[in-house]
Amino acid sequence: MSSDPGALARQKLERARESVQKVHQAAVRHRDPGLHELADDISEVALALGHDAGPVQEWRACPVCGAEPGSNCVRKPGPEMVNGMHPERTRL
Repeated sequence: MSSDPGALARQKLERARESVQKVHQAAVRHRDPGLHELADDISEVALALGHDAGPVQEWRACPVCGAEPGSNCVRKPGPEMVNGMHPERTRL
């Protein structure tokens, strides 16, 4: 028996994050935007339930520069980037 009652919950949350990331990776591999949408839906539900879905923004297309899921944002004149990514890409 674990002395940390939250350990199992954290372990399951990490497993869920890894699963969402695998769906995004499959979407990139198969060039299937529908899989990205499903993974985003799962992330939104997790956030609504009070759980952080993890850093999945790199698996979204960027609405500012058009960077494809799985690729880095492209610097363009005007829009600011934060940590190498356009902030619009990081919002669910």
